[in-house]
Amino acid sequence: MKRKLASITERRQRLVAQAEQQRVALAKNIQPLQSSLALADKGLTIVRYVKKHPMLVMGLVSLVGLLRPMRAVTWLRRSWIAGLAIRGLRAWLTKTQTTKT
Repeated sequence: MKRKLASITERRQRLVAQAEQQRVALAKNIQPLQSSLALADKGLTIVRYVKKHPMLVMGLVSLVGLLRPMRAVTWLRRSWIAGLAIRGLRAWLTKTQTTKT
């Protein structure tokens, strides 16, 4: 009986050590995805807010439509181009930083 209990204890210790190694490996593999997951989480938060307050969104869209739709389109276009420029600049900076090291 003591041998069996010692065997079970030894197996448990090995499994606990293996689980710890797996946790460390998983944390290391997930680290590059954290920023993407954070962005997705923010997106889901916005979607939930819009679902809870659809009248607010409809009111904002109506207000933009009533005021000056062409101005809204112009600002949307400008913000889209600025977003693309920022994304390209960020990629370029990341690329130059990784090549320096």
